[in-house]
Amino acid sequence: MNLIFQQKLNEELLRSERRRTIILAGIFSFAIVYRCVDTYILQMDEETNQLRSFATLWLFPFTIVLFEILSLLFINNRIKRKKNKIPLAAQYINAGLEICLPTFIILIVVGQHVNYNVLTSPAVSIYFLFIILSTLRLNFGLSFFCGLLSALSFAIFSYVLYHHFNSTDGARCLIALLAGTAAGLVATQIRSAIDLSVREAEKQQQVINLFGSQVSKEVADKMLENGGVIESRRMNVAIMFIDIRNFTLFVAGKKPEEIVQYQNAFFSIVVGVVEKHGGIVNQFLGDGCMVTFGAPNFLENPSAQAVNAAFELLCEIERNTRGETLPPTKIGIGIHCGEAVTGNIGTLQRQQYSITGNVVILAARIEQLNKTFESQLLVSRDVHISTTAKFTAEAECLGDVELKGWHQPLGIYKLA
Repeated sequence: MNLIFQQKLNEELLRSERRRTIILAGIFSFAIVYRCVDTYILQMDEETNQLRSFATLWLFPFTIVLFEILSLLFINNRIKRKKNKIPLAAQYINAGLEICLPTFIILIVVGQHVNYNVLTSPAVSIYFLFIILSTLRLNFGLSFFCGLLSALSFAIFSYVLYHHFNSTDGARCLIALLAGTAAGLVATQIRSAIDLSVREAEKQQQVINLFGSQVSKEVADKMLENGGVIESRRMNVAIMFIDIRNFTLFVAGKKPEEIVQYQNAFFSIVVGVVEKHGGIVNQFLGDGCMVTFGAPNFLENPSAQAVNAAFELLCEIERNTRGETLPPTKIGIGIHCGEAVTGNIGTLQRQQYSITGNVVILAARIEQLNKTFESQLLVSRDVHISTTAKFTAEAECLGDVELKGWHQPLGIYKLA
């Protein structure tokens, strides 16, 4: 099982143990209040009036409440210190003490009142409460252990206190043992269901992680939210194309492993910067990539985000080149903004999230102009208008430029 999921399961088991402890403390606290009302206000129980000793009325519930409070403090301390798993030996000791404490107290009470038949009193029913709540530990052995100790307690009462062990006594012991076994089986079934759910969740998380590594996290999240479908819609986006200069010459004579290592190093920088500014990498193109700002998640000003990301990317490439974590690298960036159609395209068997429209074509054409103008960052007039005054002041207008395959010139600005 995945370490993270195992840790989460241990945390939940510890919380379950805390809930069990709180329930027991609450039940016996209620018993104390009930005893107070019954004994001193209502005075309805004649048998209680005959057994007014501290041991009979208060020692039993007070001792259990105190024990459960100490257990609760121990559990809370482990949660606070992030030690989530209670050692199995400690759990058996806790279970043994919970069963043995009532046994010792009942022996004390009966020692004071020899005519009091404990086997017919409500006190012995408390063992079944411990057995039932042991299922919250999700451990067959612990539940069976509680049932076994309860059966032994009934046998001790019969032999030691009343010097007999008849069929009724045997049936009482057998019922306690069967109750522990049944509680253990229920706990095992619940644990199996939880383990199965955890394994399925682990598999699902692996699929999500693999899916998220093939597409951007934002696209993956959108598709998961919408049942695997992103409906086509028009959105205002900024498209950025990035190209590695002289990539063909760079890879000449390089081993495939060296090329992949370089690409991974380069694209890790790109992805980090792009995601920081709210963009997503739609496609890796070997010697470059296509980036979208404003889809699938809406951005107030995708053009400004794109330009900010472009400037930071240029700085990061230069910094990594100086630090020799990246071979000498020059890039060209082209950005255009406008309305595009976003959504899934393809067949039922194979689909891909896509950005479609003239804005994509023009952004690619603008990037290609970097070779002509010996620049690193070119943007369209629309992007220039949408960005801040800082970029407007630094921009160099290149005029209306003819773009390959486009019917009219486009205003271009050089930012770097």
